[in-house]
Formats: sequence, structure tokens, C-alpha cells
Amino acid sequence: MMKPNHLLSILALLLFVGCQAELPKGVLSERRLERVLYDYHKAQGMADAGVIEGKSGDLQRYELQEAVFRKHKITRERFDTTMNYYCSNLERLNRIYKRLDRRLKREAEALGEVEQSGSAYTSLSAEGDTANVWGGASIIVVTNVPGSNVITWRQPCDSTWRSDDDIMWRFDSKYLSRAQTPELFADVVVTYTNDSVRAFQRRARSEGSTELRMATPTGWTPRSISGHLYMPPTQAADQRSLYVVQNHLLVRFRKNVETKPADSLAADSLKKSSVVPDSLAADSAARLVPDDDRRLSPTEFRESQSVDQKIDIIKEKPYQPTARPSRGHLQQPRRRVQR
Repeated sequence: MMKPNHLLSILALLLFVGCQAELPKGVLSERRLERVLYDYHKAQGMADAGVIEGKSGDLQRYELQEAVFRKHKITRERFDTTMNYYCSNLERLNRIYKRLDRRLKREAEALGEVEQSGSAYTSLSAEGDTANVWGGASIIVVTNVPGSNVITWRQPCDSTWRSDDDIMWRFDSKYLSRAQTPELFADVVVTYTNDSVRAFQRRARSEGSTELRMATPTGWTPRSISGHLYMPPTQAADQRSLYVVQNHLLVRFRKNVETKPADSLAADSLKKSSVVPDSLAADSAARLVPDDDRRLSPTEFRESQSVDQKIDIIKEKPYQPTARPSRGHLQQPRRRVQR
């Protein structure tokens, strides 16, 4: 009778052989390709940094890549065959790069390196006025193989979104290619609650960070956000290329619009008015309001006026004759004749 441990070993061996049988001839396994890609990307980073003096970047890249192939005892042709296969099977390629990303992060932490990806936005959570609300995959692989050269993501906006909230999609990218630097385009499309749609596109950086920022018109509220990553396709097997897009951030920027009370707005508008008020009228108005909020008497009102505003009115008595005039008051007086 076969022991249970032997049975488990045989089942594991059959499973391993079955998995290997699924791969075409000359194609590396996932684990082995992962080890090759680890050294491959490090070599590419060294070439970009120009570690070998006196040689061009392309020549350095070629020589460092050849050193990686010699280390893993494979040819460039076998590496290309393997990449052509995995570029047509993005699910497997994504698994490889997720493990590779975790390995690189663990090594960076062990060396005490501080991750610079995302700059000030890496520490953002889903809360607050400026928040990272990304809910998609952590790593996206895009290839130039027809059918897998366009990757789309979509994310609805929940009730925490408000009108005038701005949007930024940020990610890091690095490429793997035998030919010249491949092209990668990214676009973000925003649909608003008023059924309007706005889009923004730009070419992604071949190595490093790319940001796509969308300003929201005043009074509009985002309803859903979607994005696309696109590489121009090619049928040539010797020109296979891919981009690894990771460290995604979807940042919501809330505009700090403070609503002031009506009284303070009125006071501010009076202060900022370009019309200079009449100082005399202001003084008079100030004196019209007593401290005890009672109505002024006519005498108090008159006394409250400034000196140059007072008008003194003197009433004179009308003329009244003391006696009735005689009939002859209109006749000329007669001369007296002396005798």
C-alpha cells in the first residue's frame, strides 16, 4: 500500500508536469521568467543611469541585457519567444509582475530606501478633502499585441464627491522592449451628473511618473471616472513591447469654498465698496441712534446736528397797523399861506 506522503508527492509532481506541459516549447516557466525579469529590469535601470562611462545608452543596455541572459543560461531568442507568449497571456504576466513588485519593495525596505512614488500623495487615504480614491488593480501590464494593447478601468463616484471636485490620475511606468522606446498613451474620461463628458489625453513617460489632471467646471459634480492605457499594436513578433504601469493614484481635490454668513458678507461688501460714503451723512446717521435705542425728540435731533448743518429760523411778528388811516391820507398836504 502506498503511503500518504508518497501519494502527495506523486500528485504534486503530476501537477507540476501538467503545468509545464501547458507551455509551448522554449517558453520559460513563470517562476523562472520572474527571476530573469528581476535582473533584466535592474540592468535596464543601470543602463538608464549610465553606469559605464564612454558608451552610449543603447550600447550599455545591450551589453547589460546580454549579461543577464548569460547569467540565466538562456539566449535572447528564447527570451523573446517567452515574452511573445506571455504578452498574449496577460493574466499570467500580471501574476509575474505582482510577485516581482512585492520582491522589489521588500528589498527596498530592507535597504532603508524611502519610496518616492507618488510624492506627497502616497500617504493619502480615502478620507479628507484631498483623498486617494483609487480602487483598481495595483499593477497593469499593457502590450503592443493586438487585443491586449488597450486596458480600460472605470470607477463610479459615490456620495462623498461634491461639485467642483478636481481629479488627478497618477501612475509610474517602465517598459520592456527590444526595439526603440515604445509609445504609451493614457487618457481619463469624466462623466458628470448633468450628463456632460470631458476627456484629457497625454503621452505617458517611458520611465517615471505621469499625471493627468482634470479641472471640474464650476457647479459640476463628477458621476463616474474611467481611464485607458493604449499602445499602438504591431504584428511583428520581433518588436514585442510592454509597459508595466503601477503605483496608481486617483486623487480627489476638494476646493475649499467657505460660505460666509449673510451679515459678514454685507459688512465685507460695504468695506470693499468703491463708493466713498459722505462723512457728514455718516456722522449724522451715527448721532441719530442713541445708546438706549429710543426715539429723539425734535430738540435733541436739532442739537445733534453739526454746526455747519444747523439752520436757525427766526420768525418775526407780522406788521399790524395801530390806527385806521383817514380818507385824506392819500391827498397832498396844503401849504399854509402866511398873511
